Amino acid sequence: MWDRRNCQVYGLLHAVMATAVKDGVLPSNPCQIERAMNTARKREPKILSVPHVGELAEKMPERYGVLVLLAAWCGLRWGEVIELRRRDVGVEGATLTVARAVTHRGGCRIDTPKTGKARMVVVPPHIRAAVQHHVDTYVGDGDEALLFTPVRGGCHLNDKVFADSYFKPALAAIGGEGVRIHDLRHFAGTQTARVANLVETMTRLGHATSKASLMYQQQVSGRDVEIAEALSKLAGH
Repeated sequence: MWDRRNCQVYGLLHAVMATAVKDGVLPSNPCQIERAMNTARKREPKILSVPHVGELAEKMPERYGVLVLLAAWCGLRWGEVIELRRRDVGVEGATLTVARAVTHRGGCRIDTPKTGKARMVVVPPHIRAAVQHHVDTYVGDGDEALLFTPVRGGCHLNDKVFADSYFKPALAAIGGEGVRIHDLRHFAGTQTARVANLVETMTRLGHATSKASLMYQQQVSGRDVEIAEALSKLAGH
């Protein structure tokens, strides 16, 4: 198994060759090394069931329940979800503009998402009311007000404090020990893949891979609304 950097380089070459095939420049893609774009996982994600995600959100402190829902049903990364601001939420909680992400390498730094590009995510209808309620109840005035802030003050949530103080106790209450915050994004990926094609799934999640670069070229305009509605049907709404 190759390391991540080699996989990404090979993946970029594979994408370039695939585009050449699509454009009729090459008869076939010469990059066919089996599993060359797959890096070894140090840990397999633990995927919650649809009911357990709802239960987990309910067991969280109310001010953080929507964070779980957005991570799980919209596939936001931790750094993306904690940097969401009032101006990023569309009318009645129907959309999210994911334009920034927070990193804590060498201090708190606000940067672009992992792909370097902003994206708009359509929120599944079954959680929109909860999103809007959260904005109305817990988010400060002004476009720059963060959606999620530390209880004891400060700017952005700390992932370790959040996990130890709120996330793990809520997981224990539903028998979900061992699940990590990032596993909610894996939940989003598996659920989205059930109702969307590969191009739409990768685009919705904002994957920072060479494959995603090719898929952006093939995205079907407007399908994200249908995907969001189909996700709500999976939740029984």
